[in-house]
Amino acid sequence: MRWLMLIPVSVLSLGVALAEEPVPPPGLAFVYAVTTSGGQAPVTSIYVQEVSTGQRRLLYRDTQEANRALLKIGGSDLVGAGRAVPGRGVYVLMGPATAPDPSAHLDVMSRLPIAGDLAREAAPERVFPLPLSFSLASPYGLWNRAPAFAVSPDGSRFALSVLRVGASVLPRPTVRILGSSGEEEWRIPLESADLYVSDLAFSPDSSLLAYCVLPLGDEHTLDKAMLPKAGVYLADTSAHTTRFLYPGFADAIAWGPKPEQITVSLRVGDIWSTRHVAVVLHAASGQKVKELSLRGGVSAIAWSGDGRWLAVQTLYQDRQQVWIYHVSVGWGQPVKLEVQAGERLSLLGWAEVATATRTPQP
Repeated sequence: MRWLMLIPVSVLSLGVALAEEPVPPPGLAFVYAVTTSGGQAPVTSIYVQEVSTGQRRLLYRDTQEANRALLKIGGSDLVGAGRAVPGRGVYVLMGPATAPDPSAHLDVMSRLPIAGDLAREAAPERVFPLPLSFSLASPYGLWNRAPAFAVSPDGSRFALSVLRVGASVLPRPTVRILGSSGEEEWRIPLESADLYVSDLAFSPDSSLLAYCVLPLGDEHTLDKAMLPKAGVYLADTSAHTTRFLYPGFADAIAWGPKPEQITVSLRVGDIWSTRHVAVVLHAASGQKVKELSLRGGVSAIAWSGDGRWLAVQTLYQDRQQVWIYHVSVGWGQPVKLEVQAGERLSLLGWAEVATATRTPQP
């Protein structure tokens, strides 16, 4: 499939000629989840899809009522608890469909290993138990209880945006930093209960955590005094300090493409805008390095392990899509996905798979 030109970007600033057309290498794959929800408990399937061939494999599908992936559930855009970490597999929060006793309930941070040939579905591996941490209430028996989270590239740290820790309700939304066994290392409370964290990302060495903050509310309930608080924040996990890095209304964040850079998806114009641009920031200074136009509203972004390919989940003209961009050019490729009406898409990140001939997964 040929790469398609988007809204014009400064090609000269990207340092390439229009004739260049990078091709995704064999074995490069992205991971995404599709969740169906309705009158019954939601069901999630997780797929790994090779970019160059379009072949996809089913990695996981909910089959047990008592243990399922908590992803994009209950129709809430604030819930998207899943991360694919190149070389380590896919991390997801798992638990029963409902939590009849929230004060005692423990979900589990789990890992789905990715076999090189993707020949079979993955059995979840338990990483550590996690107390109920997201929902304060839910008409669906706490379907919406999985927080957005980030995993460091080496799997040694986790960062979660939470509203509670088990039975303890927190006064303000808080980022919890956890070690590899689930032990708490640090809490970062937001400045107000009228703010929330839309996305998080660790630096390659896990010493820094970048996170996006947005104000809560709609056109009737939004506190405009919270608008200046919106933007990208940077936390030092060793010094336990955090600072405001860059202003804007950011929905998604990813560390890269270079180790000292952060890419963030920003709404163009006011907070109600459904148009986005990808802005690359220098992590130390917060200065903008470059900007890339995107198509539609953006829910998630992820850089491949080598920092060469950017995956972007978009909603454009009511179509859920994943676009793939190369680091050196200003145009991208929409990937063909089998997402049906009523299903919810969630881009989880990247993976590498073997390139041997395989039989496609139905």
